Amino acid sequence: MIQTVTKAITPAELGRTLMHEHLVIGFPGWESDTLEHGPTRRDIVARGVDRIEEMKSAGFRSMLDPCPSDLGRDVELMAEVATRANFNLVCATGLYHHELGAPYWKVKLELYPDASDRLAEMMIRELTVGIGETGIRAGVIKLATAQAPMTDYERKVFAAGAKASVATGAPITTHTDAVLGPEQVALLTALGVPAHQIIVGHSCGCADHDYHMTIARTGAYIGFDRFGLEMVIPDDSRVESLLRLVRAGAREQLIVSHDASWCFRGQPAAGEVMDMLGNIGPLHFTRNIAPRLRDGGMTEAEIDSILIDNPRRYFTGEPPHIAGQGIAGQGVTGQGISGQARAPAGHHHPAASST
Repeated sequence: MIQTVTKAITPAELGRTLMHEHLVIGFPGWESDTLEHGPTRRDIVARGVDRIEEMKSAGFRSMLDPCPSDLGRDVELMAEVATRANFNLVCATGLYHHELGAPYWKVKLELYPDASDRLAEMMIRELTVGIGETGIRAGVIKLATAQAPMTDYERKVFAAGAKASVATGAPITTHTDAVLGPEQVALLTALGVPAHQIIVGHSCGCADHDYHMTIARTGAYIGFDRFGLEMVIPDDSRVESLLRLVRAGAREQLIVSHDASWCFRGQPAAGEVMDMLGNIGPLHFTRNIAPRLRDGGMTEAEIDSILIDNPRRYFTGEPPHIAGQGIAGQGVTGQGISGQARAPAGHHHPAASST
């Protein structure tokens, strides 16, 4: 069963899924901006329902909103939107990275020796009992790093997340700045988390094929989850990188989405940036990116498998075919479109930190 904010569903009920979208984001301290509090709760709910109805019109049945608890997470709002739209919405437990996360756990993890265990206990409770007094359960664990090197705080949060994952079987999805992906997987797997229960988020923020394949060979999922965020890297580059991964046999390890933030509490960035982040439609991938993938040689069935089969495997713990290795060491040739991957793209370019 897969836990959503309203109920547990079967894998068959998951269907076509976007794996990284946000109803609302509020960076820590947003409430101190008394000039600009952003949309009302009623407005946020209405916008969320409208966007989800748009998704439903294209056959989507589910969405993951991996907002960490210190970035404006509002699970009761999520449940209200999911109920009104009759839609599967999965939320997360976890914390954001050292640079932009809230100070509370930074101070606690530095001052108290047992704070990491306490954080793990909280994550486990949010996954198995409920978040606070809401009774709403998280379905995944969200962890995050920014630029290298990984900080002590981030390592402690990852240790707590790994402990919660091992205790509950919950999968992990991460934020990266398109660096430290392999290091994230190495740390989590050393702590007992199977690689196929990890999504390395925002990996599409660089065009380095070697970087992508290093993640793929671990058995983890590769997050191509920022389509439309062209201030980070052009979508043309994301499309080419995704096609190269498919040619290399990593189709079953690809996760796609937009990382759009439909509403913000406060106004954390310049108006044009806010407009771009808020106006990426939830059908940008299917309307604008999928045709380019078809032009690149992918079939409709292969694109559907990324939107349907890969999320299902991730949530249910079913290992994917690993590029060049098969499942659990069974040798297979590459999956997906025909053709050979071209030479590595050279150095990757770290993405700017966002949501």
